[in-house]
This record gives sequence, structure tokens and C-alpha cells, in this order.
Amino acid sequence: SELKKMGAEIEETADGLIVETSQLRGAELFSHGDHRIALALAVAALGAEGPSEIHGIECIAKTYPQFVADFTKIGAHFELDI
Repeated sequence: SELKKMGAEIEETADGLIVETSQLRGAELFSHGDHRIALALAVAALGAEGPSEIHGIECIAKTYPQFVADFTKIGAHFELDI
């Protein structure tokens, strides 16, 4: 899982996930073209130690086209290469 690349402790169950408290670290991540995954990874990256690179982030425009602008207003830093 992409979150595991960041150091998240995740256990899959029959009907969901159990996510333990863990310190996330920056990583090279992939959205797999899914806007929900891209948004979740972007939010996780904001709390991670070190930078993250999220490939395929442009798919967030499907549901939240102003995400980067909104999060920049509250202090997030993005470098986009799309």
C-alpha cells in the first residue's frame, strides 16, 4: 500500500483496515489514477516527516479542483509538475 511506503502500520481485515498510530515519512507515491487515493496521500504527506512525491495527482481535479489553492492558503507547500 502507498501508506505503508510512508511507514504507516496498517492491518487489513475482512471488511476494512486498522491503522495504528505511526510517524509517517516522505516517500515516492502513486495515485493509481484514483482521486480518492491522491487526496488521501496528499493529506498524509502534509503530516509526514520529509517531502513526498505523488505521481498522478492531477486526478484530484475530478472532485476537488481547488485543493492545491485551498491548502496553500493554510500553509501547505506544493510543487506541481503536471
